[in-house]
Amino acid sequence: MFPSKVPRVFVLASVVLLFLVTYTTLQLYRRVPPSYPAANPKVIPIQDAAIQGDQTDPDYVTPVETANGILTPGFAIPVSTPSVQDEESARRPDAEGPPSPPPTEPSGRPDNGDASQEELRLSLPDPKRCSRDLEFLVRTSATLELTERVRYTRRYIHPVFSNSVDRENVVNITEPLIRDEVEIDLYDCKDTTIPQSAPIKLHVPNPHPEATYSHLIFGVATDYSRLNASISSFAHWISGTGAKLVASITDAKAKSPSEIEQLQNNFEVAGIRAILVNPVDDAFTTPQNHFTVLIDMMKYSSPGTKWYGLVDDDTFFPTLKPLADSLATLDHEADAYVGALSEDFSSVRTFGFMAFGGAGAFLSAPLAKKLSNQALKCIGEATTREGDTILRDCVYTNSKAKLTILPGLYQQDIRDDVSGFFEAGLRPLNLHHWKSWYKEPVEKMAKAAKFCGDCFLQRWRFGTDTVFSNGFSIARYRDGVASVDLQKMEGTWSKAQADGGDFDFSLGPLRDPYPADQKKSYKLRDAEFAVNGDLRQLYVRIGDDATDELDEVVELVWKKN
Repeated sequence: MFPSKVPRVFVLASVVLLFLVTYTTLQLYRRVPPSYPAANPKVIPIQDAAIQGDQTDPDYVTPVETANGILTPGFAIPVSTPSVQDEESARRPDAEGPPSPPPTEPSGRPDNGDASQEELRLSLPDPKRCSRDLEFLVRTSATLELTERVRYTRRYIHPVFSNSVDRENVVNITEPLIRDEVEIDLYDCKDTTIPQSAPIKLHVPNPHPEATYSHLIFGVATDYSRLNASISSFAHWISGTGAKLVASITDAKAKSPSEIEQLQNNFEVAGIRAILVNPVDDAFTTPQNHFTVLIDMMKYSSPGTKWYGLVDDDTFFPTLKPLADSLATLDHEADAYVGALSEDFSSVRTFGFMAFGGAGAFLSAPLAKKLSNQALKCIGEATTREGDTILRDCVYTNSKAKLTILPGLYQQDIRDDVSGFFEAGLRPLNLHHWKSWYKEPVEKMAKAAKFCGDCFLQRWRFGTDTVFSNGFSIARYRDGVASVDLQKMEGTWSKAQADGGDFDFSLGPLRDPYPADQKKSYKLRDAEFAVNGDLRQLYVRIGDDATDELDEVVELVWKKN
């Protein structure tokens, strides 16, 4: 009997082994929403001969000493990106507790959970399996966790540049924008044919001419991690402009010299003329440092400096030219205190008439000098803990200047869905709160401003049902564009429809938000410049997973030539 049992044992073992191999294979090759590495992860220094160590520039300050609070340069190593903590929300009247977690870029896909790196690698769409022309789509699809198959439209834009474009006019384009959709398998699209249609001619403002803004100096106070995480967004608007950035590192005392060197080098690689300084007083809070950084700004300014801008680490300018042009309309030789109120009147009632910090507070050179000399005294006499209110009180105590409101500056005290703001055809000089109160890829959005200047957020009607807001969205309305009052901003954000109309004085009157079944939105989720100078934008609508609806992607290619 014993010999007859041996083959059965081997048979049973073989069955178990086959099951394990099959199960493991299925687990490895099942689709897991991945994260996707950049095509070329190298950090490429931005070349700027006038900035990178140019000792002949009389305005350039090379921070090489620590004795006087200047922090030394050195070498860069990767530093983890911190979670964002909104320091302002604690002083807003609607903040009943800690701020809600910042929203993530909407993908609609489930979390990766404990998926192994091997699983992620094997489940990535491979650009080699698709035509080179689709490489941008395939590479981005993994980052955005798109469905394996997508409905895809590509349209080419032929920009007609002009100085006479009426930026406020919403021009009608008779043909539809979204047409000739094809379904693409992102894992095997080598033989996919993209329908070709004639480029769409759109009249846009001329690109901003190259210029330097060495007469501007900016100051920011934040901790090491937040400052390092903000370099990329700072670089978008200040790199290569000649403007300086003085950054007070609030936790510098807790950092080693090598860490400070790493941070300085990161700024240099990004082409930013950054001067890193210790707080004036280690006991000062971040809001107090927000004001006293003015002392260091004055120290490292030049005789040609006209304007001193105090900003938050999430203050973002699509480009500097519109800001510089607006400030140029004011007298920089007189005492001038310039900024914007909060859009939320409840905040204005609570904190008063002042330049709210996220929009930036801009001081003319004479006023900046007066305040820097009185800064420590103003801190000692302050009856408030917030930097922008300390600044206001110091201005009113030491000068006759009153707040000058600069149109186009925005505090952006709005939360969650801010589509209405970005789809209203505004020409914002700045953006704020974009990585805390709401989350939008502003650097990618503002690439439009690099391509055609004031065309960022310019609007067009397409066909009978579509409005295109350049750099933000494509919106299709179920009942047609004729049913939409484009003269009013859509109140999409939290509190927009609350009783009291607290936003009417700044952004209103508002119209009611559209429910999802009446408005189909494609949001800009990525953009990049091609080697030939073309601007490629990807607008994405996430499908409903519950009904196995495919994601939709519209790629717009703005032709450089």
